Amino acid sequence: MLKKGLLATAITCFALPAFAAETEELKHFSVGVASYATTLRAETDYGSDDLDFGGFAVFGTGAINDNVGFRLTYADQDSDDDSDLESTAVEGSLIAGTGLATSGFKAYGSVGFFSETWEVSGFSGEEDFSGLMLGAGIGYNWSPVSLELWVNLRDASDYEDFAGSGVDITAASGGLGLSARF
Repeated sequence: MLKKGLLATAITCFALPAFAAETEELKHFSVGVASYATTLRAETDYGSDDLDFGGFAVFGTGAINDNVGFRLTYADQDSDDDSDLESTAVEGSLIAGTGLATSGFKAYGSVGFFSETWEVSGFSGEEDFSGLMLGAGIGYNWSPVSLELWVNLRDASDYEDFAGSGVDITAASGGLGLSARF
C-alpha cells in the first residue's frame, strides 16, 4: 500500500510540469501605447550636438511562437528644442528572443527598418529619412498586459547626407510601452 502511494506521488510530481507546460496559454498578439524618443548625436571637428525628439507611439506585436515575432510601430514626436519641428516615424522589426508569447520575463533582439519624416510647422517642405536598424528589448508579460523597454540603433547615412560632409551622426530610437495581450 505504501509503495503504491509513493509511486502515485512520484508519477504526479513528474507529470505536473508536463501538464502545466501544455496548459499554459500562448498569447500571440499585443497592441499598446508607448512613451517614445528619438535622438541624433552629430559629431564634427568643432564639437558635438544632440537633436532629441519625444512623444508617443502606438505599436503592435505578433508572436509566431515564444521565440520569433514581428512588431510595427507608429510614432508622433516633437523636437525637445523647437516645438515647430515635428517627426513622424514608422518602424517594422523582426524580433527573436525568449518569452514573447508566454507569461513571464522576455528578452529579444531585433532587425528591421525605419522611415521618418520631419516637418516644420508653417512650411510646406519635409525631409524623409529611412534605413535599417538593430535593436534589443526586455520586458515582462502578465496574462492580460505586457510592459517593455526597447532601443533601436538606426542607420544614420540619410541623416548624414542631410547634414552635409564632415558630420558623423549616431541615431537611436526607443520606447517604454504598455500593451494589451490577446
